[in-house]
Amino acid sequence: MARRARVPLPSWRASGPQRNAADPTQSVWVAASAGAGKTKVLTDRVMRLLLDGAPPARLLCLTFTRAAAAEMANRINRDLGRWTLVDDAVLDAELEALTGSLPDDETRRRARRLFAAVLDAPGGLKIMTIHAFCQSLLGRFPLEAGLAPHFEVLDERGAAELLRDAQSAVLIAAHAGVEPGLTEALAEVSGHVNEDAFHDLMDALRGVRGRLRALLDHHGDVDGLIDATRRLLGVEPDETVEGVASAACADGAFDRAALAAACAALEHGSDADVARGDDIARWLAAPAAERQAAFGDYLRIFVTKALEPRARLLTKKV
Repeated sequence: MARRARVPLPSWRASGPQRNAADPTQSVWVAASAGAGKTKVLTDRVMRLLLDGAPPARLLCLTFTRAAAAEMANRINRDLGRWTLVDDAVLDAELEALTGSLPDDETRRRARRLFAAVLDAPGGLKIMTIHAFCQSLLGRFPLEAGLAPHFEVLDERGAAELLRDAQSAVLIAAHAGVEPGLTEALAEVSGHVNEDAFHDLMDALRGVRGRLRALLDHHGDVDGLIDATRRLLGVEPDETVEGVASAACADGAFDRAALAAACAALEHGSDADVARGDDIARWLAAPAAERQAAFGDYLRIFVTKALEPRARLLTKKV
């Protein structure tokens, strides 16, 4: 019996698990790290569906990114186009690598016709992102979705421009005093952020608007949410920032012995450790009223200007 000639296989030859995952008769979940071959498995699965006779127009491939969709389409078109040109030995080797079995004459003929079949399919082979698929469904059934026919989806730039216009309209209405509550709210915000940071604040709030709406619905209104926040933090309605700081700086409100011990330990560290210990000791030695006045500086020992905890309060030696 004549021995079949060995033909060099392409570098993308599937491994055993990849070939099993590409089997279209199996329902498969694939979990793998980046670069491990998930896109290859998806591509091989489409190729095997086509080889098994699935009409190209009936296939739908969904990915998360446009880059992945383009990569799948390029690989499929590249391989199907190559199958129309290579000789039988090379084609047999590639089909065997893909399916795990040597193709018969009918499979070989079908493989050579797939490229034309994909090109002739109405709408082509559908490989798209999840977002694009959802948009296509809304486009087919706009009235059922409560949308106007021939709607257009905003791109990021258009959405940003509309948001800026809406924010500007809110500012104008607040300054004009059209809505007293809006004017008061803007006055409160202005005391915390400048004009440049206003848009960033609005963008941040827009990102969590679902959670804010759920909170307001749960507690009834803004006042109910404020009361719930006070209860959670243990803050009375008539308390002020100054009052809380005064209570925190009073004698007996903090562990003086532990802070003094920390100062002593910091004296044996780096220059930064020593400076931090001196700052704590200076605050401890001051009268309660002076401690309150210097409370902001005292906080800077432990937190950044953004009130985030410092990454390191002392060196390894201390």
